[in-house]
Amino acid sequence: MIARRAIVPLVTTLAVLACAAACNSTEGGASSTPFGSQLRILVGFQTGGPYDVHARVLARHLGRYLPGHPDVIIENMPGASGAIATRHLATQTRADGLTIGLLSQIGAAELVESNVFGSFEILGSPGPTPQVVLFSGRSGITTVEDWRRAPRPPRFGSNSTPTPPYVTPLVTAAALGLPIQMVSGYASFADVRLALGTGEIDGVGVSLDSYHTQVKTADVRAVLRISAAPIREFDVPDAMSIADARGRELLETGIYLMAPLVRVYVVPRGTPADRVASLREALAKTWADPQFLSDARAAQLYIDPVTPEALEKTVATLSTRPATISDLRSILKPH
Repeated sequence: MIARRAIVPLVTTLAVLACAAACNSTEGGASSTPFGSQLRILVGFQTGGPYDVHARVLARHLGRYLPGHPDVIIENMPGASGAIATRHLATQTRADGLTIGLLSQIGAAELVESNVFGSFEILGSPGPTPQVVLFSGRSGITTVEDWRRAPRPPRFGSNSTPTPPYVTPLVTAAALGLPIQMVSGYASFADVRLALGTGEIDGVGVSLDSYHTQVKTADVRAVLRISAAPIREFDVPDAMSIADARGRELLETGIYLMAPLVRVYVVPRGTPADRVASLREALAKTWADPQFLSDARAAQLYIDPVTPEALEKTVATLSTRPATISDLRSILKPH
């Protein structure tokens, strides 16, 4: 596996973060304290991508479920694959509940070793998004067996180490014993998509909502899904179904358990408990709201909410698998 571009490091950001939060929602509204006229959602990516779309669809509805019914606005702070916004939220944002952040995915090893969520109270996640492994039409690869018999290791592209385009192909290839060459460090996912179209790379791993918002028009074919449930668009096998025992452990730890952590809403630690409880309750109600779900379907977003308690349990489970975490650290070392 050959590196071709510089990778933006996240270690310094992860070092200041650490996991904690208990959900204390109460029936009929967790707090009577109004939120004022405006609530801000901080998103560490540019407009138009899946993180931004998730936040903007949420913003249309969230204020209805908060005391005082504030307007909800989006502030984009792109850079370092979300790390700049994460650092800003942890170190420069007032813990008053008036700014919440949408954190992006990190690797399992970083999550365990850096105690990433320690600077935040977890509010919840819109849920794990199914992922797919795609190949370009010009690659000639249409099945897993084509991939296995490829005359040279297929080239995959990524703009950042902790995101699905990097993690999904590398972990899947290791779990299934498939050849791979990672071309990492593209400036943005738009550059990855361009490289896929020009033949500079052969394949990419993406979340389903990224496929719909950023890849769908490309000449691509799915060969694997990372999803226990079938995906309507793709009649392809789930990677877990064709892996051996070690492969299943790698897939579960490196991708499946991490999937709900791809998008997590948080507030800085120290935010008043009643505000935290109100935000958790408001998010849960919004994610169940028929109007929100209609908008999410129109935007082709996948919504399957995960509670703060379940996210904490996931982190605890990951910490009990040091041997697998060590294997993943080696598999996912910068390329």
